[in-house]
Amino acid sequence: MGERDEEELQPSVRSGPQATRTHHEKAYMSELGHRLRHLREERGMTQQVVAQAAGIATDMVSRLENGHYSSPGLRTLLRIAEGMGLSVSALLPDVPSLNQASPEANMRARLNTLLHRVDLDDLELIVEIAGTIVARRRH
Repeated sequence: MGERDEEELQPSVRSGPQATRTHHEKAYMSELGHRLRHLREERGMTQQVVAQAAGIATDMVSRLENGHYSSPGLRTLLRIAEGMGLSVSALLPDVPSLNQASPEANMRARLNTLLHRVDLDDLELIVEIAGTIVARRRH
């Protein structure tokens, strides 16, 4: 499988948990790019030097750093880390756990998950209940 095959295919329009997941993935890849750039510059390395040491194309390093390489494979990350004299874990940003999210974010995520499980009749009832609650708070 070529390096290009490892990239995520462009997603179609998404909503719900998939959209949230995609947003988190993009944010994570952006943070990975920033981290890679920082570590590379800290070591006084150019993108070309990292690419040569990793045995990959220079544009891959650039695309990763700029958030345009959405899904590098583990092999690519291993090569980059090894080429920079790092462990893969040193390249990867921490992933905040669900428990570290705000209580409101956790409740919204739970509600969103439940909404995707209900049938249309139940969904209509939930919308009516939510509408009643929102209207009550406005008075």
